Amino acid sequence: MIGFRDVSAGYRRTRVLERLSFHIEKGEFVFLTGPSGSGKSTLLKLIYHELKPLSGEVIVADFSSNRLPRRKVPYLRRKLGVVFQDFALLENRTAGENIAYALEVTGASRTFIRRRVSRVLEQLGLADKEKCFPNELSGGEQQRVAIARALVGEPFILIADEPTGNLDPAISLDILRLMIEINTLGTAVLLATHNYGLLKGREDFRRLHLSSGRLVFDGPNGNFAPSAPPAEI
Repeated sequence: MIGFRDVSAGYRRTRVLERLSFHIEKGEFVFLTGPSGSGKSTLLKLIYHELKPLSGEVIVADFSSNRLPRRKVPYLRRKLGVVFQDFALLENRTAGENIAYALEVTGASRTFIRRRVSRVLEQLGLADKEKCFPNELSGGEQQRVAIARALVGEPFILIADEPTGNLDPAISLDILRLMIEINTLGTAVLLATHNYGLLKGREDFRRLHLSSGRLVFDGPNGNFAPSAPPAEI
């Protein structure tokens, strides 16, 4: 589903990632960990093709970084759901309108958009927030709207870049539980975080750990080396 084959990447003359190789299969839940600056966000940008590798190949579904023209990138991104730390909501649109916008740009019919928006609002416990603007929502509610927007197009994977970075510990765990629930319904999840407290009690979950741009661990979280940084929750 997602494959990295000997991938190196960076910006101008700065190399950030060195020779990464791994696969994420359909329906997996994977934590991507590492300290700030280790390359987590760069790795995610390679998946949704905001960045091209310097060498190697990134495969996402049927798309290859070696053969994907720029005009086809939007078609790739429609297969992905992406959530950011800062929510990235449009302040002049309601929660429902923010979610609908993700489908409007694809040319979907109004009837289909209404049905899908209603469904994800209900799924994420936001049915009573549809008419609220972002500044009328709590941080946790804004992140739920961002997740709903990412899910409305029925992506095969949800990619989350530090989705709890601006949230307090209790709400962070609530967002994590929501993502685990989404995963149980069949959507793969790749969650990047340097908040190691989120991994407590989740020893069976797969973990990819970056250090200085290299993949130094890939396996069950419970087998991760004890030299990992202390929890932040």
